[in-house]
Amino acid sequence: MAYHHGNLRQVLLEEAAEAIREDGVGRLSLRSLARRAGVSHGAPARHFSDKAALLTALATDVLERFQAALLGGMADAGDSALDRHRAIGTGYVRFAVEHPAYFRLITSRRDFFEPDAEFDAAYQRLYETIREATIAAQQEGWATGRDPDDLLLTAWSVVHGFASLWVEGTIEEHWGSGDPEAAVNAVIDIVYGADAGEGSAAKVPTARSRSARSAFAGSGRLRRNARRE
Repeated sequence: MAYHHGNLRQVLLEEAAEAIREDGVGRLSLRSLARRAGVSHGAPARHFSDKAALLTALATDVLERFQAALLGGMADAGDSALDRHRAIGTGYVRFAVEHPAYFRLITSRRDFFEPDAEFDAAYQRLYETIREATIAAQQEGWATGRDPDDLLLTAWSVVHGFASLWVEGTIEEHWGSGDPEAAVNAVIDIVYGADAGEGSAAKVPTARSRSARSAFAGSGRLRRNARRE
């Protein structure tokens, strides 16, 4: 990305994202970033006090991009709330597989940076989107007797665990198809059917959602103080 007066901050974020994609978080430094951006070694300090501040801003930017992609992916999934909810799970795994460095940055943030108010606000917006989708799926018949926050915790734990195992290569070699989306859909089928024997009107989304596009990048603290509906 070419540097023009007034947009150095965005240039640094774009270059940091590319550097992390190529080499991971560990090798990134403000000095190496300045070289990539073609500016003086001291220039990044005008916008970021240290590497942690840079990574906090980058993680916030990733969450905001994810929010837009998530909403678009849910829209692509159609009108069914269950299909839209499934699209979150498949999109989460797709993002982790396609962008493992970003996934590790956000999900391991305590190792790399300290979240600030902007990061927390971006994460909360993302969380509310997911929670609203969970409530809508319940209203369409999924696990109607369950607390929506408990359902959200369960579904989040399943897809995050799957994504982490796949990205680290723990289960990829043992899955015959080598297709993470097909694999996670089989897992999601079990999640949607888990309540079927307990007297609730459990439903399983149709196969249409198997090709839905979304991305779920954020993970971490579940906000139990979210507004109850």
